[in-house]
Amino acid sequence: MVSNVDNNYAAVLFNIAKNKNVLQSYFTTAAKLLNVLENNEVLYQLITNASIAKKERKTFIKEVFEKELDQTFIYFLWTLIDFNRVRELINVIKLFLKLCQQYYGIVHVQVTSVYPLSENELLTLKQALKSGMDLDNITINNEVDPTLIGGIKLKTNAISIDGTIRNKLNKMRENSFKLSQQGE
Repeated sequence: MVSNVDNNYAAVLFNIAKNKNVLQSYFTTAAKLLNVLENNEVLYQLITNASIAKKERKTFIKEVFEKELDQTFIYFLWTLIDFNRVRELINVIKLFLKLCQQYYGIVHVQVTSVYPLSENELLTLKQALKSGMDLDNITINNEVDPTLIGGIKLKTNAISIDGTIRNKLNKMRENSFKLSQQGE
């Protein structure tokens, strides 16, 4: 769950990066950091473990990330430790990335399909979305859900389109039930 405090920390990092004219760099760095944290449970546990002294966790962060992160970004992570918000680090980074995407006019589209879409299918979909929605910057994430039977589901912050066979069958079932209720 995302809290207002998490939003505030993300906004602070965004404003720091923007004021230092390093927003693009922080955007790229934060995306890489998120990937590392989400895919390395041991690293995440070491950083967020409250039973490890704050000073030790800060030293660990500096040693692990000093080549990838500038000092301001490291201080930001230390602040999360100091104020006991480091367990929310992944949420804060996701919110920061979302702020960057909004700033750069990037629309993120979640595409759910029965099978992984090929690069060609993703490119075709991206081109169709660009022309149909008059957008320039689109990123697509493909998620697989075999229970959809067929078709795809598209979701952005603003819209949701469910063109799956499962959804169509559910609508048919609802309409059939309504018709049977009217006939009684």
